[in-house]
This record gives sequence, C-alpha cells and structure tokens, in this order.
Amino acid sequence: MSSLALEWTPIYPTNGQDMVLDIFWHHISYKDGLPPYAQARIIDLIANQLIKARPHPALWISVEAPGHWFYSEIKRLVKFKMPMTIQPASKPVVWEWQFSSPIQPTRIQQGDVPSLAPCFDPKEYGIKGSALRVLQILARLKTAYRPEIASLSGFSESHVRNLLKQLQVEGLIERRQIGKYEGYAIRSKGLRIVHRSWNIPKGVHFTKYRGEFRYAGERHRRKARLWRAWLEQAYPDIQIWEAWTEVPLQRGIPDALAWGTHQGKEMLFWLEVDSGKSSGQTMRRIYSGRIAQACRHAVTWNLPVVFCIMGPGWVVRHFRRYDYSKFTPIALIGHDWRDFGGLPQYAMGEWRDDLLQNSALHVSTKKLPFDPSQYPPKPKKKKTIKLPNPKSSKPRFSIGEKDDDTWSGDRSEVEE
Repeated sequence: MSSLALEWTPIYPTNGQDMVLDIFWHHISYKDGLPPYAQARIIDLIANQLIKARPHPALWISVEAPGHWFYSEIKRLVKFKMPMTIQPASKPVVWEWQFSSPIQPTRIQQGDVPSLAPCFDPKEYGIKGSALRVLQILARLKTAYRPEIASLSGFSESHVRNLLKQLQVEGLIERRQIGKYEGYAIRSKGLRIVHRSWNIPKGVHFTKYRGEFRYAGERHRRKARLWRAWLEQAYPDIQIWEAWTEVPLQRGIPDALAWGTHQGKEMLFWLEVDSGKSSGQTMRRIYSGRIAQACRHAVTWNLPVVFCIMGPGWVVRHFRRYDYSKFTPIALIGHDWRDFGGLPQYAMGEWRDDLLQNSALHVSTKKLPFDPSQYPPKPKKKKTIKLPNPKSSKPRFSIGEKDDDTWSGDRSEVEE
C-alpha cells in the first residue's frame, strides 16, 4: 500500500465514524504517453494490490481526456475485479450507486488511515513536465531518433533537441547506435521515474504492456512513428490529441493510431505500412481482414475512421481495383511512403490516393528548399572493355610418367 500513489476518499454511510466505504482515488491522463490498453492494465495491477491489502476496497478512476473514445476504451478494457467506477476528471465527487458492484462497509478504528505514497511531482526529480513527456515516450519506444520522438510528443524538433540534452545531462537517457545512425535510449534511472509517474506498483512486470506489441523493420517502424507529424502537415486544420505505434485494440494492432479531431469531428486515423514484400493475393487477404476490423471498430465506437495504406507506389496502386462501397463507416486512402507530409483528401466509403493514373510513382508537388542546378551531376565513369584472356597453348593431354598409372589403353601402343 505504501508504494501506491492513491488518495483515500472514504464515504461514511452512517453518522458514526467507525464504518466507512473504503474508496481509493486514482487519476490518469491521455497525456501520459500510454494507450488505453496499457492504462487499463495499470488499473488492474492497482486493484490486485488493494485486494491483498484491504478487506473491502473500492476504486474510483478519474480519466482526463477530451472527446469520448479514450474514456470509453478504458471502461471497456478494465476487468472490474472489485467495486469500481470510472468517471471523467470533470466530476469532483462520486456516489455509492455509481460503482460497478455494491461496496461492503469496513469497520475502522479511530485514526486508522491507510499509509499511501504521495502523488508524483516531476519537480521533486528536477525535471519539467515537457521533459517528462519525452521520457514517457522513450520508455515505450525503448530506442528512437529525435524526429520520431518529436512527432509522437507533438513538440518541435528544436524543442525536443533541448529536452533530450537536459535528460542526457541528468543521466536519464543515453546516446545509442540504432542501425546506421545514432539515436536515444532510456536508462534504468529514467525508466524508474516513468514507472513512478504512471503509478505502477513495485514488484510487478509491466514491460509486456508498456512497449510496442510487434517488431517491425527500421523503415517500417520509422514511417509509423512519424504518422502524427505526417497528418499535421497534410491536413493543416487537424488537431491530434495523441498518437501511438503498435497499439492493441479489441481487434487488430495498427502500425500507428492517431486520435483527434478534423473539421470539428472526433476521429481515429489508422495507419498500415506495407513494404511490398508479399504478393498481391496475400496483401488482399491480409488487408481485407484489417479493413473489416476497422469498419467494425467504427460501428462499435460510432466514430469515423480514416484507414491509410502506405508503402511503395505499386502497393498503393494495387488497392485501386477493389470495391470499398460496403465500408461506409470508414474512409480509405493510399500514399507513397517516400513523400513525407502529403496525403490525399478522404471520403467515407471510397478509396482515394494521390498517385498518377498510369504510374506507380508519386510526383511530389513540394518545392525544394535549394536550387538543384547548383549541384552538377557526377561524371560518369568511362566503360572499359575488358579483353578476354588468351587461350592457353598448352596441350590438353599429359606427358610424363606421373600419369602412367592412369593409362587405360594398351601398353604396347607406347612401347616401340
């Protein structure tokens, strides 16, 4: 109990002070860098600790989130092992009838107050709120490049550069080689602070819930982590509240999922990245299932979903041939993964892409920030014609006694 940063908020059902409803309050925010699935697992871990420590506990979860999708997903994913209520952060009080099951009163002695840890304050660790957000994102990604961290955090690259320097000086992160280039990785000291900010009980294993759920290649992973920045550059009037990579949903695991508003509507932007290593028949089988999953999600959540397939040009062109009229709750778009920041305009129940009609290559309309004529092409090397090696003039047959044992003819032919 002493390791849980909860607040004890008992309700006294009678006038006496010896019988109480043993209620504990826990606050979560959509800005913590965790998807709803991971937040729900933290709630389940806290519930397990309370069940072991108290005879009849109850848990009040306060969720800070705009819109209704994040809040609804938390309610759907929590297992409700004990009397529990999940309310928006705007509600300052709760009542007994709002809990999932009746709360049994607990008899306590005068002055018997549970020992709880204080609420997390980043100032106690000498870091700011923006630096903590970068640290929380790195805790989920393990290793990442600066543009990827900037995209998922919603900060500018220059601001993230300064924050990473501060965290590196504090010894919370370190530079590390990731493939061909150097990136950043979180250290054990930084991970402990992040777990403390998430209110994860001590002694529990949270690694399998914290990180990305599937391994992907470097280019595949990089495109997915830049999904938020990609959307914000393609649609200037969009507002992204949060974005995650490899996040598990009720059905399927998108490569990236962004949640926000566009044109005044709450929406989800689902990204699938395909490198084009599979055949067209295999891609049709895989993505027909994933598109159907996204369609079921849109109906269940009553929320528009924009489903994007990103990859080489021929992959995007392959999906033009299918009929998407039955998928009315979602919009489907395709885009060449080499053209950062460009996306076609979407329409519900239709497929749209921005490739040329008869070509798999995408022609970018963005202007280059420099004059390409100042860089002359490299001179081509002159082709040198290699002459064939002269044929050997040596006889193909052997002369001498060393091959005498292998002679298969009549010995009288050589004895004159």
